Amino acid sequence: MQAVKVFNNNAVSVVMPDGREAILVGNGLGFGRRPGDMIDKNRVSKVYYVQNELQTKFLKMLDNVTPQVMQAAERISLAAEEQGILLSSKSTISLVDHISFALERVEKGTFLPNLMLSETRMLYPKEYAVGQRALELVRQFCGVQLPEDEAGYIALHLVAGAADGALAYDTVKFVKAVKEIICDTYHCTFEEESLETTRLTVHLKFLAARILRHTPWQDAGLESMYAVLLQRDSRNEVCLQRINAYLRQEFDYELDHQEQVYLLIHLTKIVG
Repeated sequence: MQAVKVFNNNAVSVVMPDGREAILVGNGLGFGRRPGDMIDKNRVSKVYYVQNELQTKFLKMLDNVTPQVMQAAERISLAAEEQGILLSSKSTISLVDHISFALERVEKGTFLPNLMLSETRMLYPKEYAVGQRALELVRQFCGVQLPEDEAGYIALHLVAGAADGALAYDTVKFVKAVKEIICDTYHCTFEEESLETTRLTVHLKFLAARILRHTPWQDAGLESMYAVLLQRDSRNEVCLQRINAYLRQEFDYELDHQEQVYLLIHLTKIVG
């Protein structure tokens, strides 16, 4: 393969044997190379097939992103793959962009708090673990320690890259909003590490998935329990009304009695 353009010591563009244009990344891949020079295939660690507007964005990024950021992103992608999280070229490019921007914020002293950190950590533990590993890799390659909040942001990048990004974000948003309604209604706080909180969070995650995917509810014959659970605490009905108001406004959805029963069962264990 011959180099079409050399971006830096670690990135070059080439025309692949099948005629597609690609960007190759690898340690020292472009060192001393010029357009028309042959590229050592053994140095290639990543191949990006990018087209149109995505290609334009990537090319602009390569002019401004350091090789260290590229190396960190590659290693994070590998760490994700080791956990069974496969990222597309587009997702990896987005990750490079995010890391570069995060480093820029640190340099400027700008802190961006992750308001959904707790929910992300609980809903996507595998991705969050890779996010924590990502902080180590960025420090190793770029010499900058990113704040813990970035582990959550990177985790959501991984979730979005492996699935439906909008679905992942809306799930976390949904879980956070419902938990805030519960805390405000019952004047309680969640113990993040408790089994009851974990069970409620997981239940809300699957509830969100059904709502967002419009999956029909299977009748479980729980209608008779609804009135009993509702009367256990005068705040139960208020809480459910507030949750339904939120769902109608944000997702054009309302919980039926069976869904409310399952939610009340979890709430009873937490608020008594």
